[in-house]
Order: sequence, then C-alpha cells, then structure tokens
Amino acid sequence: MAQFTKINSDEKFINLALNLARKNIGNSAENPMVGCVIVVEDNIIATGITSPNGRPHAEIVAINKVPNQSILSKATIYITLEPCCHFGKSGPCVDEIVKLKFKKVVICSIDPNPLVNGKAIELLRKNGIEVLVGIGEINSHKINQDFFKFISKNIPFISVKIATTLDGKIASKNFHSKWISCEKSRKFSHLLRAKHQAIMVGANTIIQDNPSLNCRILGLENCSPIQIVISNNLKFNFNENFFKENLSIKKILICSEVHQSNKNLKNWQINSQNQVFFLPANNLGIDIKLAMQKLHDYQIKSILVEGGSSLITQLIKQNLVDQIIWCRSSKIIGNQAIPAIGDLKIEDINQSINKFFRTEFFESGDDLIEIFNYVHDHDDECKN
Repeated sequence: MAQFTKINSDEKFINLALNLARKNIGNSAENPMVGCVIVVEDNIIATGITSPNGRPHAEIVAINKVPNQSILSKATIYITLEPCCHFGKSGPCVDEIVKLKFKKVVICSIDPNPLVNGKAIELLRKNGIEVLVGIGEINSHKINQDFFKFISKNIPFISVKIATTLDGKIASKNFHSKWISCEKSRKFSHLLRAKHQAIMVGANTIIQDNPSLNCRILGLENCSPIQIVISNNLKFNFNENFFKENLSIKKILICSEVHQSNKNLKNWQINSQNQVFFLPANNLGIDIKLAMQKLHDYQIKSILVEGGSSLITQLIKQNLVDQIIWCRSSKIIGNQAIPAIGDLKIEDINQSINKFFRTEFFESGDDLIEIFNYVHDHDDECKN
C-alpha cells in the first residue's frame, strides 16, 4: 500500500500561498512575488498575490477582501516572504497586521532587503503576535531567486536561453537560424519572456535577426518584458524592429559613451519609454559588469538573454549567468556554423566551467529543453 506523509495545517496553507506566488511570476515588476492566505479556524477567508507592477502587496490584497476585519484577531495569515516594515511607495504591511491584531503569522522566509531583514518579525513578536518562520523556505527562495540575487549581489538575475542544433550551433555560417527549434519550443520562449522583467540581446542579433522581443502568447501580451540591447559601435540603420515597433514597451539601449551626440539616439529618446545608458568601453567592448550594475540601479531584477553568441560568451566569462535554458533540436549543420558559446580561452579540460547543474529537462515537440542552474560553492546542497 502506498505511504503518504501527513502534513499539518500550517504546511497545507503555506503551500497554497506558495502556489499563488508561482502564478504571479513575472508580473510584479521590481517587487518579489508573494502569496498570502488568511485562515480562521482552518477555513480560508481570503487570499492575495502581489499586484501587477508590485502594488498593492499580497497581504493588503488579502486583508481588503475581508468585509468584517474584526474577525482577523482570530486569524492566521500565511505569507511567502516577510512583510515589509518600511515606507516605500506604499505603507508597511506589518503595521496593518499589527493594527488588526492577527493571532498568528506564518512566514516562509526572511526578506533579505536590509530595510526589512527580520525587523518585521521582531515587531510582530513585540506586539504579542505568534510568528512561525521557515516552513516552505526553500520553495520561497526558488520562486524569488531573482529577487534574492538582486538584493544580495546588486545585479539582476540572469537567465540565458539558447536554441541550438544537436551539434550546438545557433545559426548557419551565413546567420540563417529560422527555425532551429520547433513551434512548441518557440511558444515556450515567449512564456519565458513573460516570466522575466527584461529581455536582452546583443547588437548582432538585432542586425541579423531583427527580432520583436515581445511576448506573443494570447492573453499575455501585456507581460512583454522591458527590451534591452547592448551595442558598442551602433551599426544599426535605426529601422530595426527594436527602434520602430512596440512603442509602448520600455526599451534600453546600452552603448559606448562616445556616442552621446548621436542624432539617431537623440531622436529615439523623444519617446519617454526609451532610455540610453552611455558607459565606458574599450577594445573588448562595454564593461558588462558595469552594465549589469546600471540595470540593477534601474530596478531590473531579472533578465532573459536571448543572444547572440558574443554576449552570452561575455556573460559566462564574467561569471554573471545564473541559469541556462538550453533548447536542443535534432538538426545538425556542421563545424562552420555559429556556436552558441564562443572562445572562453580554456585549453585544459580541468579549467572548464563546471558549476552548472541540470535541474529540469523535458521534451518540447521534437526538441529537448534542459534547464541548468549555477551553483555557488556555499550552495552545493542545491545540487540535490
């Protein structure tokens, strides 16, 4: 007979809150994805998730659904991340929880933001509210891995999506790449776009492929990410889709500071949605780490990189990639084609990068999609 592990009420309701948070991935701007469940005597009376663009927060959404708020003094509130306790663009959620005298608060994980980082938990306990922390913590970290990276490392979480042939090529030698992957895989790519705050490509991808970079899944069009292009030499004709299409979507062009007087850029910036970051550059191009720091300052916490080979290679060299999503078709086009990853200056197999561990794989039509996460030395337990 099958054996089932019985879970207690706290685990059951926190798991529901985590599932709510998962539904909201990619839809909370610079804020983390948070799920919230309010329970009285084992009955759910309200739920909430972080609103589009990050506000109002999940706790406030759930609280506002309760008509008679006097009942909340008997309630337990389940939250996937420690409630905020500082004034930002909205008031502290913890003040509302204290004011309404919740009986108990169950929290998956502490918010690493220095403005919070345990302070809300301390305040709740000082006000006589029972607090339980740590149930579902691992899943909370997975859901908000971009937020935790954004706060702890001061750079965005970077996912690299690569579509290649069986022999690891992203295009033929004359840059022809439509289509390496099947239609189902291409739809999956659009879903990835919806789940990331921004999408980034290099200049050659804009010139050779002229992508639109938006999400074209029915119903998710409004989830199209911020578009970022990085270019050292501005060899565009400025009629590419990036410059002419999707004018309501925020766009960022990162280029060398020597182009500050470029007339095409000045005309393009007339649209307030368009931003240009001018950064120092050398023979090797723009300082990619500095670019990531600049994007962090712009409050971008997650980026999906879709090419090309040069940009992906730079990011890997600088140890900036957190996740690789590799879509591999069964096609083969041979050695003269363009590889997904360029020269990393590795001559000895013992010098190879060996920090990416496959965490998921599945078939997508005729393709195989594998997801690899970078594991830091202090996170080796995540391999399992």
